[in-house]
Amino acid sequence: MPTEVFTDEWSRACCRALNERPNYAAVAADWRDAVVLVMGADPALGIDAERAVYLDLYEGACRGTRIATPEDRASAPFVLRAEAESWRRILSGDTDPVSAAMRGELRLERGSLMALAMYAPAAREMLAAASEAGGVFPR
Repeated sequence: MPTEVFTDEWSRACCRALNERPNYAAVAADWRDAVVLVMGADPALGIDAERAVYLDLYEGACRGTRIATPEDRASAPFVLRAEAESWRRILSGDTDPVSAAMRGELRLERGSLMALAMYAPAAREMLAAASEAGGVFPR
């Protein structure tokens, strides 16, 4: 059975995919911040409750991941949130994450937009790795 998106198993696959991307190591060499990715609930897509994953990112490597706790969401330097349908389009490659952010579909709930903008190539690599992790939506 395929792994559902924004689950513990999927987040571990994202971490592995990120570590296998040589370009990520290069563009994120100075990145030293954790990121929480949040997906809103959408019963129509089979997502009955909000889901969030925590990625421990440091100097071009993913050191670990887990289901995000409320404490993670309150303390992570960066929290990115999108509704389930937006994540579906981003992860399938139908929507560019920068375009989604400009339209307000992908929102920075926590953190500095200026700091994140400096690491736009690293953020793109992170989302590309999430796409490669192969997660599916329940419906």
